[in-house]
Amino acid sequence: MARTSPPDLTDPVVLRSVMRRAGLRLDQRRGQHFLMDRAVLQRTVEALQLPPGAAVLEIGCGAGTLTVELAAAAARVVAVDVDPACVRAASEVTRAAEHVTVLERDARTLEPAALDLTPPWWAAGNLPYQLTGILLGHLFERHDPPAVGVFLLQREVAARLAATAGDWSLATVAIRSLAEVERLLDVPPDAFLPPPAVHSSLVRMRPAARIDPALRPAVLRLARAVFQQRRKTLRHGMTHALGDEAAAQEALRVAGVDSLRRPGTLRLDEWETLTRAVATVTEGPR
Repeated sequence: MARTSPPDLTDPVVLRSVMRRAGLRLDQRRGQHFLMDRAVLQRTVEALQLPPGAAVLEIGCGAGTLTVELAAAAARVVAVDVDPACVRAASEVTRAAEHVTVLERDARTLEPAALDLTPPWWAAGNLPYQLTGILLGHLFERHDPPAVGVFLLQREVAARLAATAGDWSLATVAIRSLAEVERLLDVPPDAFLPPPAVHSSLVRMRPAARIDPALRPAVLRLARAVFQQRRKTLRHGMTHALGDEAAAQEALRVAGVDSLRRPGTLRLDEWETLTRAVATVTEGPR
């Protein structure tokens, strides 16, 4: 029997037809903007660099546009979405692909092992802009993170996460302490249905623990407080964080960090050193 070809979801007429049959009405609160640019879809799959036998978790499958492309490249695809109408739509367009499973799940609490995804596994998705930090943290803080993740993010968020030294944010520190981030290409609003109000970027991430995992929570607590004064010098930010200017100056001295620098200029190793210095100054030598 000839294998049925999946529908061409880059055709807006076809995509709208699939959505209509599934009862899928776009919910702006969920950030539903469905990618329908074939070149970007193909680049997403290529960027995953899938080896033979690879299993992929797709986060936020929407109507199944990326799911169809992943199905053609991976040995197994598990696609999840919180919207039951999206699950119906993606299930319909991949019904001939027995290696594809589409589930109604919340990716923020998802456990890959419960879906029989064991290392190595890969991840991809068009992430809702308002949930980017939560989802990326959940994926890469794990003991079994994806081998590679390729995601569409809001362009400004992608720029922050992939920023070079000197222009970091708290989000950069949080994510880059867990993973390498490459910004691959920018994607205009008209690549989506409906077009979002912002541009997007495709990023590739690989797990890479750049600081001591046991120290990371303390690093992020310190960085969060210091970045509240991100436009001021570290002297101001550290004083705000510790509530004591003398202790702040001493911690900077012990760490060997210039108090006149700004928070966004610190490298991960400097954040780690500064966090250890804070513990020494406030708790004493151990």
